[in-house]
Amino acid sequence: MKISNNNIIKNYTELRLHTKENFSPSVTSSEKHSFDAVIIQSNPRQIEEHTFAKAVSRQLSAEVSSIASAEKIGQLQKQISEQTYVVDAHAVASRMLLV
Repeated sequence: MKISNNNIIKNYTELRLHTKENFSPSVTSSEKHSFDAVIIQSNPRQIEEHTFAKAVSRQLSAEVSSIASAEKIGQLQKQISEQTYVVDAHAVASRMLLV
């Protein structure tokens, strides 16, 4: 069996480069070539999760940076000093679970 590269080189040199700059729409039917195509798409679920995560992050950042009123802080200090402050376990759990 004899292997030569003459046909390979000949076939590659006959191919024309198709780019946006030199694309010619007047290709005759004898010059049509079959090319591979690469299609890059995002998964809609990943986009949705990313936007949801950004929204939650933005909301939490706004809540954390908001300043409590002096009245509310005074009430909490008074309850703590009188030892009447009770931690609401459901409120803490819901905040931890971002509900």
